Amino acid sequence: MLDQPRYKPIALPMYDWPEVRTETEVLECELSRAIFRTLDIRPADIWNWRPDQDELPTRWGNPGLLLSQTCGYPLVTFLEGKVEPVLTPHYDAEGCDGPLYSSHILVWADSGFDRLEDLAGKRAAFNSRDSQSGYNAFRHCVAQIAGGKVFFGQTLETGGHLKSMEAVAAGNADVCCTDAVCLDLVRRVRPELFSSLKAIGRSRQVPGLPLVTAAGHSCSVIESIRAAAVSVFEGRETQKSRKRLGIRGFSVLSAADYRPLIEMRLEAEGLGYPELV
Repeated sequence: MLDQPRYKPIALPMYDWPEVRTETEVLECELSRAIFRTLDIRPADIWNWRPDQDELPTRWGNPGLLLSQTCGYPLVTFLEGKVEPVLTPHYDAEGCDGPLYSSHILVWADSGFDRLEDLAGKRAAFNSRDSQSGYNAFRHCVAQIAGGKVFFGQTLETGGHLKSMEAVAAGNADVCCTDAVCLDLVRRVRPELFSSLKAIGRSRQVPGLPLVTAAGHSCSVIESIRAAAVSVFEGRETQKSRKRLGIRGFSVLSAADYRPLIEMRLEAEGLGYPELV
């Protein structure tokens, strides 16, 4: 039994869209069973928790975190030292290569924009400032061509990749940047939205979204959590769900492997482009 008396339920929130909720729940349930069994955790040790009452940064940074999935940029910024990577899924999507993924710069399909340079002075949508794909990678791409000057005429913070894509499709923004896994989900479960968008560029590849646990757990507990997670990601019980979610394997990466995300920010700042606007 762990020393920490109360734990956060296991949840994988990053690609948990309604169209794949059933498959995500299968993974969450199997991960819960494996980890609870390995660590001898009883249901009474789990907080009575509701997703709509617990913001993601609070959940990720809680010392009782057993397992969740986070964006890589929070991992190397405000979560540094608070969480430990457990494993990084491999996704079968254009722009992904093993544990690496990239982000796609998207415009309306009939907009006439073919290069990022065409978007000078236009409206950009992004999901949030703590996002690798929607903000950090987007900023890095723009920094290469902005010459240290303000590039976009307006920015819109939407709160989610899907909302950013919908804003572009609806004409409320001219461009956004979305990670390869989200765009592939749109292709598979929202084909009408996918057909209304066009990719005109792609960011540098970096390590993808890791599953993490609280860094305050002992090394033996973290290794036990990792072993349990590996068994689930290799098990027959989750094979169909993983296929539906586009998961084709996994790698075990360290926090240091995510250093390229910080390097992208530093490069953008060095080019005189510390903000997306």
